[in-house]
Amino acid sequence: MNRILFVALVALTLAAAVSGCRRRVRSRPTVYQQQQPQPATTGAGVGVSASAGGLSAGVRVEAGFGGVTAVQQQCNPNAGEACNGLDDNCNGIIDEGCGFSTGNIQITLAWGTGADLDMYVTDPTGYTISYSRRRSPSGGHLDHDARGACVRSQADATIENVYWNTARPPSGTYRVEVHNYSGCQVSNVTPATLSIAVGGQVIGAYNVALRQGERQAVAEFYMP
Repeated sequence: MNRILFVALVALTLAAAVSGCRRRVRSRPTVYQQQQPQPATTGAGVGVSASAGGLSAGVRVEAGFGGVTAVQQQCNPNAGEACNGLDDNCNGIIDEGCGFSTGNIQITLAWGTGADLDMYVTDPTGYTISYSRRRSPSGGHLDHDARGACVRSQADATIENVYWNTARPPSGTYRVEVHNYSGCQVSNVTPATLSIAVGGQVIGAYNVALRQGERQAVAEFYMP
């Protein structure tokens, strides 16, 4: 009888151990999901203008790319505007006073090292705006190509800006990518901030860190 009880106890112990292992395996996807970047939303967390609706109504934003995180910025209407790729004073214009243009779409990239970063914005027609093709037929314009410490005499060498000043930018999906072209012998990894405004409202702000030579999709948004 004692031998039978012993065997039964061993069997119960093994079953409990196997069940515990299975529970740990099932829990892994939950941990993985928590590590994924979350898309930013309009509201107090991103810094939006007082106006709502208009051109920004119906815009959809996606930022679920690996290595990209949403900036949970608390803007302040009384704050001064810094040249940091963010809308610090909540007026829907990114880095005004920094020598760059705005419009019904504005996409601004800023970073704090001497690296040479390049921004690529592909519009719904498939045309990609970059340092080599600064104007798109749809009205987009890269008005500053920053070279970081690679060109030491350049002012505002760590901000790039693309904008559409047309009354109605084309409908469809816009894709924004950033390339760390060179560390300019001063930086191996460069953190950067990218903000997107549509119709005078910031719809997303994101952080990404890139190694030299790395190119990363940062965000996509859809204009209805």
